Amino acid sequence: MAGQKLDPITIRILEALQGNGRITNQALAELVALSPSACLMRVRKLEADGVISRYRADVAIDQLDRVVEAFIEVNLANHERGELTRFEDAMAAEPHVVACHRVSGQYDYLLQVIAQDMRQLCQVADGLLSSGWGVAKIATTPILAKIKPFTGYPLGRVLRGDS
Repeated sequence: MAGQKLDPITIRILEALQGNGRITNQALAELVALSPSACLMRVRKLEADGVISRYRADVAIDQLDRVVEAFIEVNLANHERGELTRFEDAMAAEPHVVACHRVSGQYDYLLQVIAQDMRQLCQVADGLLSSGWGVAKIATTPILAKIKPFTGYPLGRVLRGDS
């Protein structure tokens, strides 16, 4: 389905599922004005095509314990494909790294990390530098407050051009 245009009903299905992944098929069908069987067929196709990759709970970690979250900008010493792959594989396996993005600009990667406290955050940052993963330089920015946390993509605005 990559690169294909989605019709307005399919976009509404995706928006609704981003807002509530536990919505019943019946409620979703009513919301997008489809029969339950037609709605379920569309959802199953989106899942099969990889557009819907998973369902998950959005955990409010700050409600469970005091934690420190931070962004870490990473520059690698070497930009050969093998070195990039080695670093990316290491980040995929690193439990403190909750998101990793390869970017363009002043640094190569932007990591979002979580730690128990500042001491553990320092250990994570130091570990990046001493890991042997080819990290030349990092810059760590603790997150002080989440003003607008990620809640889903604005699909109608991006895919349909809604204002």
